[in-house]
Amino acid sequence: MPIQHAIWKVGDKPEPLSASQLASEQKLEEMIVRDPRILSSEWLLIGRQEVTSHGGRIDLLAIAPDGSLVLIELKRDRTPREIISQALDYASWVEQLSPDKIAQIYQRFSNGGTRTLR
Repeated sequence: MPIQHAIWKVGDKPEPLSASQLASEQKLEEMIVRDPRILSSEWLLIGRQEVTSHGGRIDLLAIAPDGSLVLIELKRDRTPREIISQALDYASWVEQLSPDKIAQIYQRFSNGGTRTLR
């Protein structure tokens, strides 16, 4: 039997919010770029659709307050084995990024520092 969870609207009469589904991973990515607090109020987005040395594209890249990089790969309704392999490939690429390369990624993402980030 599957386990289900609900998100509730709390008030005088608590009620569960209705479940819905996004049309695409791209839509979710756009929402996160507009308001990264969807994932964490502590992460700063620094990259989007960044091409890796493995030939793929990382959906989003962020930096945490401790300076660690956060790889964000969005998948909708999919968790097969190759997705795990893809994430591991991307993580190994992220781990090898130099400070200069991280700065270049951020420059592209922020349009040379002109993008307003939250």
